[in-house]
Amino acid sequence: MYMCSSCTKCGQWNQLEARLSLKKSKHKVTIKDENDLIKITKLLDQVKQNTMEIKNLREEEFSNLLSQFSLPVLSQLVLECLDVRINKDGTIMYFPLENVKSQTIGYRTLHCSTKDEEILPDIYCGGILTAKVGRSKDTAVLVPTISDFLTLLKSKINVNIVCSPHGVNFLSQYFLPSFERFKKLVLWFGSDTKSWDSARHFSKKLGEKRCFLVKPNELLPHLNENRDFKSVINGAYAVWHKSITTFASLRSGVLSDLQNIDKVQGTKWKRFPTLNKVLLGHRRGELTVFTGPTGSGKTTFISEYSLDLAMQGVNTLWGSFEITNERLARTMLQQMAELPLIENMHLFDELADKFQKLPIYFMTFHGQQSIKVVMEAVEHAAYIYDIGHVVIDNLQFMIGVADETRHLDRFWKQDAIIAAFRTFATRKNCHVTLVIHPRKEKDSEELTTGSIFGGAKASQEADNVLIIQDKRLSSIKGKKYLQIAKNRYSGDLGVMALDFDKKGLSYAQKKLKEKKSVRNEPPDKDGSSKNAEI
Repeated sequence: MYMCSSCTKCGQWNQLEARLSLKKSKHKVTIKDENDLIKITKLLDQVKQNTMEIKNLREEEFSNLLSQFSLPVLSQLVLECLDVRINKDGTIMYFPLENVKSQTIGYRTLHCSTKDEEILPDIYCGGILTAKVGRSKDTAVLVPTISDFLTLLKSKINVNIVCSPHGVNFLSQYFLPSFERFKKLVLWFGSDTKSWDSARHFSKKLGEKRCFLVKPNELLPHLNENRDFKSVINGAYAVWHKSITTFASLRSGVLSDLQNIDKVQGTKWKRFPTLNKVLLGHRRGELTVFTGPTGSGKTTFISEYSLDLAMQGVNTLWGSFEITNERLARTMLQQMAELPLIENMHLFDELADKFQKLPIYFMTFHGQQSIKVVMEAVEHAAYIYDIGHVVIDNLQFMIGVADETRHLDRFWKQDAIIAAFRTFATRKNCHVTLVIHPRKEKDSEELTTGSIFGGAKASQEADNVLIIQDKRLSSIKGKKYLQIAKNRYSGDLGVMALDFDKKGLSYAQKKLKEKKSVRNEPPDKDGSSKNAEI
């Protein structure tokens, strides 16, 4: 992308090429650019006219304001370096955003009632909320919330403080130029799994050589205001290392993994506790192969499987080639609601607003597509939206399309596709779930890892292999269950019963009921009881 600091214009690189002719050496401001600049200037003037500076409030009013917005207690002198403003009703705070030239080009708003944050005029302005403390110009600490930002500002540490534009959700490329002024960036995102993954993912965008991560066992600044922040920042460890390294440079990372084993294990499912016991969690950088007989409910299960993770903040990209995005979204909406939508149409707007806030994105492909086109879309989404989970349903729709190699062997093409997704998962630290149809087996035969269509590469490259076994096809009293046939992380294997709730289109496991006849035993570390009836 490109960004012009003179006219605040930005966009994709091909747009820049279209705007500039080969004979012109400089970017001249056009009439449209001038109109955009006037709009931004007008908006900033309106904010200043309709608001007042916080430093002009009385001490009692200032104290009440911090309490209403649930912000840390600090003196008005701390905010002297910032042009923080408040509207006349006292319901919205405006924090200034600076561009690469340290000019105020927008505001970040904080609403009192909802605690929602917005960026004015929009994210394309590329401004960041930052404050310089002390003499350091080259080092900055990046924190996720305004509360953390103000807590560090209050402590007067000798670094620049930057508030992440969208917390730990994603980092838009339009903000990247504003970070170029810093030679060292310390990412302090917290200890939960989402923050742990985001910190490592953001460092790849910002440049691994200059990024350092605060140990995940350290609480965020606003949760421990009495902490020695200087020692925490100095103790941050580097992200980047050479291709060949020694244990000395890996030692701190190994220690952090051991001290935070639950975070390393990944995001836990809330609807499928059995998957947590066997797989231990959903981790970035892995490849999961999912298969099952035709009509066994693969798409229905995998949509709820991914919905569960998305509801916990895992940014998800769906590539559905079999069914339309509208139908998939309707299924996921009903699974989230856990009730039939057709009978509860009065709840649609409320449920749709809630679903719209989930970090789920859909590829607009349907039917057969080439692997090159799909991978371009996946790579783009992974960079722009910080995707942590990619679902491809299903792989066979990329095999039949002719490509530049014009290779006719279907097995060879499938191996190439699997290799591409395996490389992407490892390189981009993103979990990929591939749905693959099995070979045509007899209904009486149980599927195995060898039943996956194609060669052995799918099961060999996969970190996890999940198989739906449908015994209803061979027996009147047969059951349907999910088999974990491969688990590279812990090696544990197992099965999970699949009981389908037709009203909610859900396979969510019901809560375990304790037997009355067994003696009481203390629960396991994960909170499950040994006296449970599965």
